[in-house]
Amino acid sequence: MGSDDISRYVVKHPASGIYRYYRRVPTDVAHLDKRSHIKKSLKTKSLKTALERGQLVHDAAEDFWRALLAGNENDNAFARYEAAVKIVHSLGYTYKPVTELATGPFDELHERLTVARRHASQPAIVEAVLGVVVEPSPRLSDIWTLYERHNAAGLTGMSKDQLRKHKTSRKRAIRYAIEELGDVELAGVRRRDVLRLREWWTSKIAREGLTAYSANRCFSDIMGMLSVIDDALHTDFHLAWERARIKETNATKLKKRPPFPIAWIREKILAPGALDNMNEDARFIVYAMVETGLRLGEVCNLRPQDIRLDDEVPHVEVADREDRRQKTDYSIRRVPLVGVSLWAMRKRPEGFKRYQDKADHASALINKVMRNAKLFPSADHVIYSLRHSFQDRIESAGCSERMQADLMGHEFGRPKYGDGADMEQRQEFLQEIAFTWPPGDKTD
Repeated sequence: MGSDDISRYVVKHPASGIYRYYRRVPTDVAHLDKRSHIKKSLKTKSLKTALERGQLVHDAAEDFWRALLAGNENDNAFARYEAAVKIVHSLGYTYKPVTELATGPFDELHERLTVARRHASQPAIVEAVLGVVVEPSPRLSDIWTLYERHNAAGLTGMSKDQLRKHKTSRKRAIRYAIEELGDVELAGVRRRDVLRLREWWTSKIAREGLTAYSANRCFSDIMGMLSVIDDALHTDFHLAWERARIKETNATKLKKRPPFPIAWIREKILAPGALDNMNEDARFIVYAMVETGLRLGEVCNLRPQDIRLDDEVPHVEVADREDRRQKTDYSIRRVPLVGVSLWAMRKRPEGFKRYQDKADHASALINKVMRNAKLFPSADHVIYSLRHSFQDRIESAGCSERMQADLMGHEFGRPKYGDGADMEQRQEFLQEIAFTWPPGDKTD
């Protein structure tokens, strides 16, 4: 709406030397905001402080004008209510229905009436301050739309595939809730309804042999979306959904994938020609996982700048990127390359473009080829089992808990200062337990 450079609006009063925020009301909103200018003293002679305070005034003004435009141009109930919430927030209040204001403290009502009179020519402001905009009644089917609208920042930084999975999981949770409860209004959902849905899930788990994780993921997805909506609309829809998780038992726990025995990796997976039935990228992805313990998705999405073959200690870096998030903050790490993994990354110094943001495709292919070639010791093994094997190997070799966490990308349980064990220590440790590569070659 205006310039992002607020310094043009922060000006010093020639007599007092005190800075103020001074700005003409933008033309596109002048028909709604009858003030000709915004004039706000920043109460400081320090330019640095003035710019910091000016940013707050600037952001509030921009939000206020966007809300005015939304309330004026869109008659949709959600848009009008959201605009009203933003307007009163920009004026320093919270949105309260007129019935609540009428029965509340007189001083607050009087103050709001004063503000309303001051903006008598601006109906959107008057309606918002006096709480006469009817609160919408969203239904279960409206959750995703509202969540997406109010969680733009939270969705920023996801890759296309990450966003697809994020959306699929949450829309599935909504679909299950509607299947049992009907498309009811969120405000009408009671604790007994959520418990009924939990009973439905309990029966589904027993009937279909599912894990409690499946149900709990749905409950947490709905809770997460409702919390975002509640913050935006000043509602409390999420309260009925608290403490709905199903307690896990041995029968309903999400099973941990078993690790490969060390001998199996050495004699089967690393045997010459064992992986020849898959394309080279897929083959090198498998090899890259063997000595790094990286998740398959982390390997698939390595960028050229993440593959540091010419550093004193060759390594890969699992890093956050603007177009892709890592699983957790602890996932961000550097892992030395040794043995077969170093060899594989030298073959693919630019990464794996064929499978970038397509880890599911790589997983499906690798698992299919390896299962058909009888390269899995049991039906429970998958390619991800290599990560569990790596963790078992480093633990059995006496790796410290801190270094294990650093290599695996796990939380360590105390503040993380620095980079833990330095790269040379990690490299030296991993070289000691590395598989011989090529097979039969007794030299590095």
